Amino acid sequence: MNYTETVHDLVQAGGLAGLAIRLQAHEKVTDFDRQVFGQALANDIASAGYPGGIEIPWTVEELFVYSLEDLPDRQAGYRYDANTNAASVDWDSDRYVLADWAANPVSIGNDGTICYSRHGDGDWSYIPIATDLPAFFKMLAAWLRYFVVEKGSNLFDDNFEITQDTRDTLTSIVLADISPEYGNAAMRFLLGEI
Repeated sequence: MNYTETVHDLVQAGGLAGLAIRLQAHEKVTDFDRQVFGQALANDIASAGYPGGIEIPWTVEELFVYSLEDLPDRQAGYRYDANTNAASVDWDSDRYVLADWAANPVSIGNDGTICYSRHGDGDWSYIPIATDLPAFFKMLAAWLRYFVVEKGSNLFDDNFEITQDTRDTLTSIVLADISPEYGNAAMRFLLGEI
């Protein structure tokens, strides 16, 4: 799927899950958009829109996907110090934060990869979970269909564990289009096990 198809799929999955996802767009591509997404993806976003400003139900709390308007300010505490505006020495300057789960950032790199990081672990490490933004949004759409619609936002059994059958289903449905080298990390990300 291309970018346009994946964002429309995410909007549709949101509707099934009772989550109103609206596509936002800038009337023109900004310099910041180009820095974050690269020219080609920034053009796609300007044309198709961006599903930001949403809270996606997660196993614990929510995954907050930032709006386009909030992206510059949401870099605070990651790319730069929120108090001094000085660049963070520990943050990879090639990465921009797009979302967070409990302040644990999801970022996009200049190479397009989507990575997850743990906040408060000292040095930042970037764990790849999707090859690019369309793959990430496709995973989120499949997550909404499975986790919210099919499972009623509960993956746990009576012992408050996630069974191997559930993990296998997640792999076959939600992670079906995730690059194999990112599958294990994406599973841990979805289940909050990273």
